Amino acid sequence: METKRQWSPEAKVAASIRAKARWADGEKRKFWGDSIKKPPCCPDCGETDIAKFYVDKDGGRSNKICRECHKIKCKERWHEKPAIDRQAAKAYKYGITPDKFLEMLEKQEGKCKICGKKPTTQRGLHVDHCHKSGVVRGLLCHGCNTGLGNMKDDPEILLKAIAYLRNNHE
Repeated sequence: METKRQWSPEAKVAASIRAKARWADGEKRKFWGDSIKKPPCCPDCGETDIAKFYVDKDGGRSNKICRECHKIKCKERWHEKPAIDRQAAKAYKYGITPDKFLEMLEKQEGKCKICGKKPTTQRGLHVDHCHKSGVVRGLLCHGCNTGLGNMKDDPEILLKAIAYLRNNHE
């Protein structure tokens, strides 16, 4: 699974400088044709700073609208869907169909496979999977899912945590 690239403030500034330099390059402007001659202008908010648009490796815009408006539109489209459809749609990442997700959800009666509680957050239940084999194990609430992740999905660490809690429980 690909991880999301994190940009440091310095990297953002450097990328912006590179994009502006490519934008100003007359040869590239000629190569790209008329569309590059127009400065960027987001049709939704009027943003004109090229650094606030998605750009490809050559400095060309890869989207008509700026990053912020793009994020807003994506979020609006995502939240137009019913919550159950959003959860089922995310299941494809783990190799299960939306129907299989809904079947698992029904089998678990909409409850976390570890704590047995219905999720209290909008996130709903998460698809838990083995990070080594990729096999889906069940649906977990956010707390149980992050708890397993923090314990590195290691039964030995979990047993030590249980012993720790039992020895220090008041």
